Amino acid sequence: MTTTFPAPHTPADRAGGRRQTARAALAQYLRDHDPLASADLDVPERTWSRVGTGAGADIWLITWPAGSSTGWHDHGSASGAFTVLTGSLTEYVWTGVARASTLAERSVREFDGSHIHDVVNHGTATAVSLHAYAPTLAAMTRYELVRGRLQVTSVEQRDVAW
Repeated sequence: MTTTFPAPHTPADRAGGRRQTARAALAQYLRDHDPLASADLDVPERTWSRVGTGAGADIWLITWPAGSSTGWHDHGSASGAFTVLTGSLTEYVWTGVARASTLAERSVREFDGSHIHDVVNHGTATAVSLHAYAPTLAAMTRYELVRGRLQVTSVEQRDVAW
């Protein structure tokens, strides 16, 4: 699979360095593996699986049946990057208001540790994406949109909730 990765962000601050690490881990994983070979496109609900580590990051494969969503969340202190392998995904980013962008196949999205988003498959077919988090993904904060504001509903810890 060929995916074009954007040029690194500058300056290479801590978050920028973590985004670079995540992007490099995705690129390395895609050079060495065919993640679609192990993806089950017939699953009835969104699934996620840690498929490896590389270049200082965790690598996760996520399968998105039509209509599935993450809900509003962040990735704790981890920065990350993800690429859409098949299908398309819509990412809603919270900046005080929700801003949406659609990511087509081979799109790459990078984010830092302060990134809050909800990712949705609005399509009619299953989508698959590959994600990298640096440092490793240890916690996720969940949010609910209440009267135009996000409120924390829970903090999930790795190996406890997922």
